[in-house]
Amino acid sequence: MGGRRSTRFAAVVVMVGSGLISVGTVAGGAPVAGTSPSATVPIARSFLGTPDAVDAGPYSSSQMGIEVVLQPSNLMVMNQQLSALYDSSNPAYHRWLSPGTFVRRFAPGTAVRAAVRNFLRRSGLGIVAGSSPFLVRAVGTSKQVARAFSTSFENYRSPDGQTFFSDTAPARLPGALGSSVAGVIGLADTAQEYPLGIPASSVMSSVAHYGGGPFGSGLTPSQLDGIYDAGPAVSAGARGQGKGVTMAVFELSGYTPADISTYARNFFGRSHKPRLVNVDVDGGPLTPDCPPGDACHHRNDYRGDIEVEADIETEMAVAPRAKAVVVYNAPNDKTGQTSVDEYMKIAADDVADSVSTSWGLCEPDAGAATAVAENVAFTQMAMQGQSITAASGDDGAFDCLQDGTSNAKAIAVDDPSSQPWVTGVGGTSFEGFDPGSDHHPTYPVGTETVWNELNGCNGTPGGLASCARYGAGGGGVSVFWPRPAFQKGPGVEPLHNREVPDVSADADELTPYAEFCTGSSLTNSDCASFGGGWFGIGGTSLSSPLWAAIIGDAVGFNGSRFGAATMTLYPLFRSDPSAYFHDITGVGQTENSNGNYPVTKNYDLATGIGTPDIGAIVTETGPAQNVGS
Repeated sequence: MGGRRSTRFAAVVVMVGSGLISVGTVAGGAPVAGTSPSATVPIARSFLGTPDAVDAGPYSSSQMGIEVVLQPSNLMVMNQQLSALYDSSNPAYHRWLSPGTFVRRFAPGTAVRAAVRNFLRRSGLGIVAGSSPFLVRAVGTSKQVARAFSTSFENYRSPDGQTFFSDTAPARLPGALGSSVAGVIGLADTAQEYPLGIPASSVMSSVAHYGGGPFGSGLTPSQLDGIYDAGPAVSAGARGQGKGVTMAVFELSGYTPADISTYARNFFGRSHKPRLVNVDVDGGPLTPDCPPGDACHHRNDYRGDIEVEADIETEMAVAPRAKAVVVYNAPNDKTGQTSVDEYMKIAADDVADSVSTSWGLCEPDAGAATAVAENVAFTQMAMQGQSITAASGDDGAFDCLQDGTSNAKAIAVDDPSSQPWVTGVGGTSFEGFDPGSDHHPTYPVGTETVWNELNGCNGTPGGLASCARYGAGGGGVSVFWPRPAFQKGPGVEPLHNREVPDVSADADELTPYAEFCTGSSLTNSDCASFGGGWFGIGGTSLSSPLWAAIIGDAVGFNGSRFGAATMTLYPLFRSDPSAYFHDITGVGQTENSNGNYPVTKNYDLATGIGTPDIGAIVTETGPAQNVGS
């Protein structure tokens, strides 16, 4: 299902000389020559309107919290160093920044932060301790916030009856701050995210057995290895299965660690003891320390435990010998501040080699301020060699569908999967192929299709209902980000903007992964709501951690970080695609689109490059292999 984040901002981004993407200026860039110091400039595209929403009257609050997103300093130097890190002919290639270096080199200067704080204080807002040098957090009444940014706020009612507030005009800043500020988070409250996973039981009253999991609950680790050709990696022993690697997941819900132990014992033996490291951000979902003026789920929130445990178990399935899985966890809020804080924390800690996020929402509802803030974190991760994958969405080409905002019927892609430094992961289905009790199946050539049951998901009223009920792999064209230079190859459209997804894997809840999750009936646990235990689970929430684990295996095998995975995967695609990927072609298949974009040979906007040959990606992408540029 979809997710929600704060609406109404869009950003201007820049293409740097190498063709890599970094954060770009908003608010029209530097102050216009001749502009008086007291003049204001608009934050570019900071208001996109509220299509199809009904105005429900003025919004007023005695406490409203915002985060001002600051541009990194020394952007030209940062872009040059980014280029060098991913240029195999450069001596700096893959010489990742050490912990703390990114902040020392590129954090906004003291004078910039002081100027922004002084502006906020003059506007009557109080400064609150923040989580990152790239953010300035403040709180005040809605009237004070509106006056500070020369806008106003209204309540709105979406077509499905949900209510939200949003700004009514482009936010403005003093001209002197225009080149230093990238956006303002918190000017709308549609940011509450949802996980991108679908249990099989949610779409069928009687679920057929599938795969070799307990009680026919779904695909097992060995079956995933077999289907996606992990043989060479598995034959390498622990080295090819994540040894020494720190995996991580981005989460917004409590979970039950004992369930992970049960999963591990069942598939890897009683002696297998997964090492889980819990890192709470903003207090975490069980004891939330919600940002002032924001609204978070209540204490002891387990509403997304089905997602958290699916993410951990899927990473463990493909990288069972990982040193640890770090579970980053924040309270699920309404303005997007806690999500940004969590990504900033993952980047600042710099302990995770490969990260997966299965929480997201469509770009129009995320807004540019959130997206640009996240991009700072993802840029830092890319320069540190950290890899991150993200689910591309479960509503086909219509990823705003279940966000509860006025963009419900829009053709849209997911944030953060559309981010240039993130590997966006789409969804496929194994259709009629069922490995049953076969512990070591092989890839079912010609069977794997795009995930879109009987092509039911499409733009008609009935088709949109099918998207929401049965799901379909997310994909399409970003409205925020230019198409990066690395995104080229057979089938890649010559479009100006970023294309999603990059890669795919099984995500159909009817050809599911096995999950074990119990929860407690004394909480708001998703798993406990339908009895818990062993069951089948699908969604791009599963394909993303699968790809993150593949990257983790490659890190362990090669003894070095992978960095932004797209910078390696696209050259592999251009050089020898059939050696590294299974192309989903749509030829002779009923399922041949994600509701708007057709499946074709080579790259397409429904399945990306294709699905993985794990063994080749893990064992043939190390320092000795120069895959080109």
